Amino acid sequence: MPTVTIPNTSLQFFYTDTGAPAAEEYTTYIIVHGHSYHAAVFQRLSPLAKERDVRLICVNRREYPGSTPHTAQELRVYASGSHEERATLLREEGVNLAICAAEIIQKYALSSVTLVGWSLGNTFTMAVMASIMSLPVQTQLQMQASVKGVIIWDAPIEALGIPCPPDFYLPLYDPELTPEARGPAFSKWVQSYFNHPDLSSHDPTQLNYRTHDPSKRRTFEDLPPAQFQEMTDHSASDKCDTILTKPPFAPIISALVEQALFNPDIRSAWNHPGVSYVVCEATPWNIHFAEWNIRERVKESNGKTPISFTLLEGVNHFGMWDNPEKMLDVLIGCNKA
Repeated sequence: MPTVTIPNTSLQFFYTDTGAPAAEEYTTYIIVHGHSYHAAVFQRLSPLAKERDVRLICVNRREYPGSTPHTAQELRVYASGSHEERATLLREEGVNLAICAAEIIQKYALSSVTLVGWSLGNTFTMAVMASIMSLPVQTQLQMQASVKGVIIWDAPIEALGIPCPPDFYLPLYDPELTPEARGPAFSKWVQSYFNHPDLSSHDPTQLNYRTHDPSKRRTFEDLPPAQFQEMTDHSASDKCDTILTKPPFAPIISALVEQALFNPDIRSAWNHPGVSYVVCEATPWNIHFAEWNIRERVKESNGKTPISFTLLEGVNHFGMWDNPEKMLDVLIGCNKA
C-alpha cells in the first residue's frame, strides 16, 4: 500500500499509482477526490493511462482509507471552531497536501505534473495553490519546476465558497429527510444525469435542481454493494467534508479560491501553470452555477488570470466511471489547450 510521509510529522497520505508509461516524457496527473468517494472511484481510468502515455496518481485525503485521520482537536475545529481556527486548519491542509505532492514528485522524478481536483477535492487543490508562498523554499522550487497545469473538474459551489442561488436544493440539507437519510439521498442525487434547459443562459432558473433523467441509470445503480463500499467512506465525509459545504466555511474557502485563481502574485509564484476548468453537461446544478461564477470573474480580471473552459457533453459527475475514455481524453486535452 503506497504512502508518502510528510517530513518531520507522522502524517501519511495513501495513493494509487498507475506507474510510469513506456514513453520517456509523460505527464503525471495527481488527482484529489471529493466528498465520500475516495481514490478508488478513479479505478476505471487506470488501465487507460499507459495506453495514452500518462500516469495517474490518486491521493486519499486525510480521514480516508490509508491516510492519517485528523486529531480530535482538528475535528473539533471542523465541527465548531472559530473562523480563524478554521481558516488556519484549511491553510494547513493545503500545505500538507502540497508537501505530499512534492514528495511524490521527488520520489518518482516527475518533470511534468498536472494537479487535478474533482468535486469537493477542489477545495483542497485550491488550498494547495494558495499555499505556495508558505511552503519550504525547496518545496516551492520543486512545485514551480514540475507543476505545469491545474485542472478544476466538476467543482460545486460549496467547493469554491460560492453562495447558493435562491430556492436551491441539496439533499444534504433537505429538511424533509432525516439526518440519516440525507447521505444516501445525496449519493443517489449526485450519481444522476440531469437535463438542464439552457446552460448558455447563465440563468439559475434554467437549471434542473431535482429531477434526474429517468432514461439513464444512475452511475452506481447496479453495482454490488460490496464493490460500492470499496470506493466510498461516509464516516470520513461525515466528520470533515459535509461541514465544509455549510455557510460558515464559505468565506474561508472563497478567500483561498481568490488567492489561488485570481491573485497574479500567486500565479507567478507557481510559474504560471495553465489552469483549466472542466464541467460535465449532465452534472448537478451547483456545478454549473459555480462555473458561471468563475467564468465571470475571469472576464472581470481582464486577462490577468486566464482559465480555459471545457464542457463535456452527455457526461455526468462520474465521467471517470461511466465514460472513462472520454473523460481521460478531455483531461489530457487540457494540457494541449
